[in-house]
Amino acid sequence: MSRQFAIIGLGYFGSTVALELHRQNHEVLGVDRDEKRVNKIAEHITRAVIADPTDETALGELNLSEFSAVLVDVDDSIEASIMTTLHLKELEVKELWVKALNDDHHKLLSYIGADRIVHPEYDLGIRVAESLSYHAVVNFIRLGDQQYVVEVELTERLVKRCTTVGELGFSDKQATVVAIKQGSQLDCTPSASTALHAGDHLVLIGDLDVLRHFGDKL
Repeated sequence: MSRQFAIIGLGYFGSTVALELHRQNHEVLGVDRDEKRVNKIAEHITRAVIADPTDETALGELNLSEFSAVLVDVDDSIEASIMTTLHLKELEVKELWVKALNDDHHKLLSYIGADRIVHPEYDLGIRVAESLSYHAVVNFIRLGDQQYVVEVELTERLVKRCTTVGELGFSDKQATVVAIKQGSQLDCTPSASTALHAGDHLVLIGDLDVLRHFGDKL
């Protein structure tokens, strides 16, 4: 189902989100004070507007309260980002996402009531560190409270010792195998007897320490 999104600030992060949302057939409004940024993306999203995001009157004219969500990527200064966020709170947008520039910025955004705060540099840094530490890690999602969803690629080393899901030795309280992708086939209901092969992608959910211990076996 198509939804309406507004992206305030069309830097690399904001424009990437705008383009991907539009690719997914959503209506996307892009806003930036930089004419070059707006012109660059104008033909690739639903609508692009030149406006100062710190100008409450200019934001008010865009009817942003009608959008499903608004994302703020004002990357020129923390002050500009905070002012934009405050104005959008005053305009009572339905769901407000804001990109944080650093930890202090994150704290301020949380204090003034941003619904979701994204910290892409931090999140990417964690992702890269995990991938460097565990080469078999393909992807992961943090769920909070040390709980993660992790996708790993099974190695020859592991499948020589564990030929089925049951032989991995997980208890439901530690971690659970929720899916296995074998080539183009995705099995979302693997059983203890499901065979494992090198190159398969295993999706696990569980405690971070347990998942890291498993990563050492790959």
